[in-house]
Amino acid sequence: MKKSVVLDIEVAKGDLIDGLIKGIDVIRAFNGETVQLSATEVADKIGLSRSAARRYLLTLVHIGMAATDGRNYWLTPKVLSLGHSYLDSARLPRAIIPFLQRLTSQLQESSNYAVLDGDDVVYINRVNAQRVLSTGFDPGTRLPAHTSTAGRVLLAALPDTALQAYLHRVTLVAYTHQTVTDKDILLRELLAIREQGFAVTENQYETGLRGISVPIKTRHGKLVGAISVSMLISTCSKVEATAKCVPALQATANTVMLWV
Repeated sequence: MKKSVVLDIEVAKGDLIDGLIKGIDVIRAFNGETVQLSATEVADKIGLSRSAARRYLLTLVHIGMAATDGRNYWLTPKVLSLGHSYLDSARLPRAIIPFLQRLTSQLQESSNYAVLDGDDVVYINRVNAQRVLSTGFDPGTRLPAHTSTAGRVLLAALPDTALQAYLHRVTLVAYTHQTVTDKDILLRELLAIREQGFAVTENQYETGLRGISVPIKTRHGKLVGAISVSMLISTCSKVEATAKCVPALQATANTVMLWV
């Protein structure tokens, strides 16, 4: 089987297409807080002139990825095709779904596969538990890495220099009254996660929610993501949840490791 190779190279500025970069920035300007934006608002958000922002927005309208009422613009579902292109082309996100399905069936808890993207964790796949109230994050959800159990597992796996650089540049925002915002405390917790090989978080991004996660590595030790389960804290104690879920998560990660 042919193995894929990801090259970490520095690209010369002359080889970059600035218009493509700006076009992606325009798409990313829209979020849950700014569902609709005018050309002026887009220009202010990403540092363009109003006329340039308008041309980018009209181009998105032309290809069906945005719509407009003449003043404001908003994204259309066609933008999702960009994410589906990744899911369709990437081997692991497609292959990991049966493993998550078995894990969810075994534990009766929602399971997720996530990767680190900059200072955020991005949830790529999710399998819901069959409950009236399911917990977890939809595919494509981005969370600050320090608030997520998968994010902490992935941060803990970084080399020391990369971890220190993350702690130096990031601002630890509180999302609940228990979110860890002290960098010294977070570092101690990340080093403990590195040592024990799994993470358990409670009330970090959402009050009442617990996450348990382990890293996924290839046979050569390369980190390729994290799998996690999420549940309501009220379902059982932290000790019970850890004893129940960690062995199953680690067994799943070990099985995936043999495949990737």
